[in-house]
Amino acid sequence: MTPVSIMAAGMVTAVGYNYRSSCAAIRAGVSGVKETNLWDFGNGAHVAGGRVDLPQWWDGIGKLADLAAPAIWECLEAAEPEAPTNIPIILGVAGPDRPHRWERLEREILDEVEWRLDLPHHPESVVLPRGTVAGALAIQRAAEIFMRGFARRCVVAGVDSFIHQEMVNTYIAEGRIVTKTNSNGFFPGEAGCAVLAAPDASATGPRLRITGLACGSGEVPATSEEPSRGTLLTRLVREALAQAGLRYEDTFYRNTDLNGEHSGFKEASFVPSRIQRKRLPYLHQIWHPAEYLGEIGAAAVPCALGLSLFSGERNCAAGPRGICHFASDSGERAAMVVEYGAN
Repeated sequence: MTPVSIMAAGMVTAVGYNYRSSCAAIRAGVSGVKETNLWDFGNGAHVAGGRVDLPQWWDGIGKLADLAAPAIWECLEAAEPEAPTNIPIILGVAGPDRPHRWERLEREILDEVEWRLDLPHHPESVVLPRGTVAGALAIQRAAEIFMRGFARRCVVAGVDSFIHQEMVNTYIAEGRIVTKTNSNGFFPGEAGCAVLAAPDASATGPRLRITGLACGSGEVPATSEEPSRGTLLTRLVREALAQAGLRYEDTFYRNTDLNGEHSGFKEASFVPSRIQRKRLPYLHQIWHPAEYLGEIGAAAVPCALGLSLFSGERNCAAGPRGICHFASDSGERAAMVVEYGAN
């Protein structure tokens, strides 16, 4: 993949209403996971989650647009003097396998966002209903748009919400939500996150470069009783590192979508055990923003990229290079190598 640069980010999360406040809270260990009005049908107790404190309350596509639009606008403002009308929006949302997914989601969400931002539809703007890995696929699509000369900037965004009682009921029944009787699960969350992508060859100044990216499918689904052996994720990390011309030992951290489910941590643990070739003189950090935001699904990739950008700007990461990896419930995986720096 031709390297892509991340120039700016935007966020609406349970810990902040913009990129800088959200990332500062995450880096400081401030959690937005609190008791919600969601409840466990098994015992009647309330379920904790990462709810965004919006000034109004409703479920559905309108709420998702309210989460996504401010994050996207942050990126459009940062793109000046490039006009917002010249910038495609590639928006990731939940996949069709999501229980109680809102009908007509991919057909209506982009129209709702563009209406809130008073933007005409760009011919390259598109919705990717691919869940957690949608952001990685969106980066690949942005790279193709740049290569063909259709745009000089793209906004890669993702929006998702698990703060929905029927959705939570299904995940509780599957044993995947943290409750008073289950610690092997995730906290439901919601967020709208976005990053401003540019062709690396035309970008100048400090930025987050994506130098390697690999996506694939075929891992066992999250609901399968068959355990994951981490083969696909390991292969994709190797491919991303090879594209970047790096070894695992050349990176300083992993930025992930790990959300508290034991299966995800087990799968992720296979990666260093299989590709690390020598003892590191430093602690290889592993980041999981879901600890502070709850599970944010399709918003995970732009959230992770924004956090890596912020950490590079503030020089608060262990080093400039990191590995990001993500997993969807359907069995898709994605890995990328990022590096903060300047020309």
